[in-house]
Amino acid sequence: MHISLGTALRSRVAQRLFILFLLAALVPAAGLALIAYQQVSDTLINLNYRHLQQEARNIGMKLVQRLSWREEILQLQFATPAKNDRKKQVDLDDLLQHNKEFRSLDIVKPKSFVTLSSEQLGHLRKSKVLMQLTPNGDVVMTVAIEGSFDYLQAQLAMESLWKDENEGENYCILTQAGQPLYCSAGMPVPALEHWSDNTQSQRNSGVFAWQVNGEDHLAAFWHIPLQSSLAHDGLVVVVSDTRANVLAVLVRFRQIFPAIAILAMAMAAWFAIGQIRRQMLPLDRLEQHTKLLALGNFTSRVEVEGDDEFARLADSFNGMSDNLNHKFRLLEALGELDRAILSVTEMDSVIRLMLSHQPATVPCDYAGVLRYDSEGNILFWTIDAKQLVVESVHLSAQNRTVFPCMEGEELWLELDLTVRATQDLAFLTRQGMTRALIFPATVDKRIDSALVLAYRQTPQETKDIVQTGRSLADRLAAAAVSISWGDKLFRQGHFDALTDLPNRTLLRDRVEQALLRAERENLAVAVLIIDLDNFKDVNDYLGHAAGDALLVSCARQLTKLARQTDTVARLGGDEFILLMPDLPPAGAAAIVDRIASDLNTAIALPVDLGTRNISAPASIGIALYPENGKDIHELMKNADAAMYESKRERYGGYRFYSEQMNVEIKSHFEMIQNLRNAWDKKEFFLVYQPKIEAVTGHVIGAEALIRWASPRFGLVSPAQFIPLIEEIGLGCRLGEWVIETACAQMAAWDAQGCPPIPVSVNASPAQFRSNEIITQVRAALSRNTLAATRLELEILESTAVGDSMCINETLTELRNMEIGIALDDFGTGYSSLVYLTQLPANILKIDRGFITEMLTDQRKQAIIGQIISLANVLKFQVIAEGVEEVGQVRMLTEMGCDIFQGYFFSKPLEPEAFVRFQKETEAKLVLSPANRQA
Repeated sequence: MHISLGTALRSRVAQRLFILFLLAALVPAAGLALIAYQQVSDTLINLNYRHLQQEARNIGMKLVQRLSWREEILQLQFATPAKNDRKKQVDLDDLLQHNKEFRSLDIVKPKSFVTLSSEQLGHLRKSKVLMQLTPNGDVVMTVAIEGSFDYLQAQLAMESLWKDENEGENYCILTQAGQPLYCSAGMPVPALEHWSDNTQSQRNSGVFAWQVNGEDHLAAFWHIPLQSSLAHDGLVVVVSDTRANVLAVLVRFRQIFPAIAILAMAMAAWFAIGQIRRQMLPLDRLEQHTKLLALGNFTSRVEVEGDDEFARLADSFNGMSDNLNHKFRLLEALGELDRAILSVTEMDSVIRLMLSHQPATVPCDYAGVLRYDSEGNILFWTIDAKQLVVESVHLSAQNRTVFPCMEGEELWLELDLTVRATQDLAFLTRQGMTRALIFPATVDKRIDSALVLAYRQTPQETKDIVQTGRSLADRLAAAAVSISWGDKLFRQGHFDALTDLPNRTLLRDRVEQALLRAERENLAVAVLIIDLDNFKDVNDYLGHAAGDALLVSCARQLTKLARQTDTVARLGGDEFILLMPDLPPAGAAAIVDRIASDLNTAIALPVDLGTRNISAPASIGIALYPENGKDIHELMKNADAAMYESKRERYGGYRFYSEQMNVEIKSHFEMIQNLRNAWDKKEFFLVYQPKIEAVTGHVIGAEALIRWASPRFGLVSPAQFIPLIEEIGLGCRLGEWVIETACAQMAAWDAQGCPPIPVSVNASPAQFRSNEIITQVRAALSRNTLAATRLELEILESTAVGDSMCINETLTELRNMEIGIALDDFGTGYSSLVYLTQLPANILKIDRGFITEMLTDQRKQAIIGQIISLANVLKFQVIAEGVEEVGQVRMLTEMGCDIFQGYFFSKPLEPEAFVRFQKETEAKLVLSPANRQA
């Protein structure tokens, strides 16, 4: 049987054989040709290099001869002394007239020479000719005039010097530095790096390859030696030719070679195809059949003549096709059933789909499905294999003998329909059926339905039928479970498991529906977010079971007080939400206000948690549609903001959202974002407020205060950004930076010769919590070579007693290092005498709140006096902050205060200004009357 070239080479086996056959014939020939081509090419290139080298030497030698001739002319003309200058001039004119090789001749004095080397001067003194090149590339020869102190300088004619009419090569004359002096027409100037340090070069000559405008060139160069004759470094001759000209003889070979290769390939292909097409026909048919199988065509047959291996393989393929046809139809039906099980919500749809696929999946004469309906009757779906029409047959409630027969763990059951005990299936007998195979679908150990396959004659082989029937019955059970689980999953996906309230998903749907209805009917909608106050304490101290009981109780209270149309949902944790739709726009706020008040009261009532009764009030934030938001996200965000604002005011209250609150929250957010970047951009700096000794007036210390220069907000008040530092987690890093910067500044002041004073810095709670402050202090003092007494740490009372054992240990170690410890803002925190006696501090700073108005407030005067007296007894040094009036200075001095700090003396200063203040203060003290008398 004749087949085409494409048919013969369709299979991969044929392709491999064909390619191997061609490779076996062509590779040796092609390899031999390529080797020969490469050898010829290399030989031609080498011969050309030799030719170019010889040409470069010839051109160079001719140039040496032309220079020698001009040298001899000059020496002969001026070998005898000249009689007078006129005679010299006549000789020069005559020489120029008869020798076109010279452009000009001039007699010059030695002083007009450009600086010459010692070798060049010695060369001239020997009456030899000296050759030089001008910056323009002109050649000048200089010779001493015999019997005179003058010299003759001759400028050579360049065209006759460089050009050689007899040379047919492209060449260039270059200086040793690569400056072109002459190049023949069309000859590009080779760059210095091509030939000056070429690895293939010898001392005076060499070859190199280069490119000009993308075209390959071969070149050779020769160094012209002029040192001995003309005291010149010499010139370089470069001769070049294109690679294409060199390899021109190979063009014919390249033209013939493809034709020979194509002819050899054609002959090899002719013989290969002849052998392959006789062997590959059966394999090609099997391949075509395999492709049909891959496309889902399982009905095609492979016809192969003969009794060889290909014929037996074809029979196996045909059997496999029949089996795959049945399996594929079965899998297709099962796949469609599986997809239906995941999407349908009724068993009727699954049963009808299964029976519609039955004729192609399992052989039988009659098929149906038995199942109880909602009223307890047996419903039988059936399909006629010939008519392919789904029908339903209702059986009476008394005809239930089929299901009892299947009670147990049987995977399938075979019934003889001619036996009297099965006459309740007489409708199958009337169809001429004698046998039935029943496959129960069990759900939770209960038979939900059963697949029935009926036959007029008992099938000989039931293995595949049983396996298929069992698979279909399993899908009936899976469908029943899926529908049951669908209801459960909807409940789990839309309701909270603990409180049985709608969750966030269902709430979102109801809010969106409420907003659509409100927009359509011009109504208002309220969203109330309810958050239990201090719920974490309940979980921590009473356990999570008590916390769950509290959440359930709160959910009941919310549901009880909500209107029938409202939705109470749990967002998560201890946060609930009340959706109030369909509110009249005019009275919405009043209705919501009353409901919120009732909710606050009800939730705050004591709740019995079994072990004890507790009261857990809630904070409520309220947002109204459309005033406070147009969608669910905006309403939820604003209600949440109002809830947090309510918490800040007081626990157990409620608050409506306002635009000002949004502005404050946005400003707070922006401040935090810029504060995070401020550290990386190094926008922080320190200022120093002087501390004045009460008795002497000397500057005896300073407090380092951090400042933030923001490009966006300008100079930000510490009261604005310092509370945010702990919130964003910068406390420890920023505290370490303050300690290091303050120590570095003290070291800088020491280097300037300023009086050594201690500097105090504010230590953050984060530094104590991280247990790194001791390491930070030691490192800063060591790096800046400072004594420990130069540094003081100021801590708040709340920090000092927050974790008394841990803080005490850290403070004790710092005091043992002789670091000063100051209790900052004393009197505003715990103010406990017990803590005061236990803390290892040595400085007490009276808060500015006591200093303000102390002149007119006798109670503050009494408190300050007692604090100073107590501090003196406990051997604390007392510092008064915020001193701004002279009366305060006098009164505090009388009370025994040690140190002043405040705007009366100086505001916080930058380092340079602080030094000036210190010097000015000391100067005033020296000039004061008291000091002069002393």
